[in-house]
Amino acid sequence: MISRMIFKERVGDPKPILRLGMFFLAIALAWPRFLPVAGNLGPDAIDGVRGLLMGLAIGLNLWAVILGSRQRRA
Repeated sequence: MISRMIFKERVGDPKPILRLGMFFLAIALAWPRFLPVAGNLGPDAIDGVRGLLMGLAIGLNLWAVILGSRQRRA
């Protein structure tokens, strides 16, 4: 239901999900290295945000792979 709301009719197409997953992966890898950490975020909070982004990236990429494999079988 939520995926229908976010992706509307394109839930069966894994390309936008894969792009979103790769985007989160790129942000998670590049953010702590290239952007200065501003604010009162401690190292634990920075690691938590990076872990969240990595988790989203892994989940979305796996979802796209599963959708792609279902399309090939059908």
